[in-house]
Amino acid sequence: MTENITMTERTAMNANTEGAYLRDVGKRLRALTPEQRDAVLDDVRAHFADAADAGRTPEQAAESLGDPAQFTERVRTELGHERGQTDRMRRVLQWLATGVAVFSAMFVSFWHPDDSLPMPNTQFEAHGFGIVLLSLVPALIAALPNFASSRARTVFTAAVAIMLSVVSFTFPEGWAFAPTAWLAWAALVVPVIARNGPPAAGWRIAGGVLAVLPMALGVGGALVGSWGLTLESVLYTAVVAALGVLMALGKPWAGIILAVVGVAALVYSALDPGMLTSGVWWAGGLFITLGASQALMHARPRTPGRM
Repeated sequence: MTENITMTERTAMNANTEGAYLRDVGKRLRALTPEQRDAVLDDVRAHFADAADAGRTPEQAAESLGDPAQFTERVRTELGHERGQTDRMRRVLQWLATGVAVFSAMFVSFWHPDDSLPMPNTQFEAHGFGIVLLSLVPALIAALPNFASSRARTVFTAAVAIMLSVVSFTFPEGWAFAPTAWLAWAALVVPVIARNGPPAAGWRIAGGVLAVLPMALGVGGALVGSWGLTLESVLYTAVVAALGVLMALGKPWAGIILAVVGVAALVYSALDPGMLTSGVWWAGGLFITLGASQALMHARPRTPGRM
């Protein structure tokens, strides 16, 4: 009887050791997808079972895995969920905002004709190189958070997003910098959304709907006769609509393609005066913002290997 009680107690102690380790690991891996978390926990259970078959105690099995905090940190690093991942998202979006701001500055200075000016009719021809330096100020502002300390980075990012929004709404040519402001806001918001892993379906659907919205407005304008409906515009609308659906389904490559479409829209509208309207420019900026955010947040997670 004493031996039976001893064996029962030992079994209970073993189960408690394994269960405690699994609970601790499971709590620390909440940022992973359910599939990833289940795969890791199954591997942990298999490790304890293999240790028991080899005559080792659960304490020894746990010790070989390491402290739960260290073990889960290794798993997160292997799967690409290390703590620096969200900061990389912010940096990518901030540098993208800077690049778009530089392109917008060149557009405002050299390519965009200003009917309010006498001939010559570009800002550079009217005001010289000084206007180029002034137009590059939003790019300098957009880059500031990447040089801030880690403690001040969030505050800098929020301040930059607000300043760029003010620029886009208050200055005569500020509308051209609206895409820069949107990317700055994305740099602030996207890391927060993605800090616990790939976002929920609601975020994917919202991004897909926003991507399709400009094209839906364009089709609506064509139907009421505001402008003509061409084959190129129909194909363009169909491609963006398809990408919006794929984004809603969580396909990261759809975001990459949409961002490329957005870049093409900005370049095309800048080089073809007949295409340029604030709506076309803003649609391009929206595609870049949504596409880059989608690609960063929904990158396909890696599958953990056997321990």
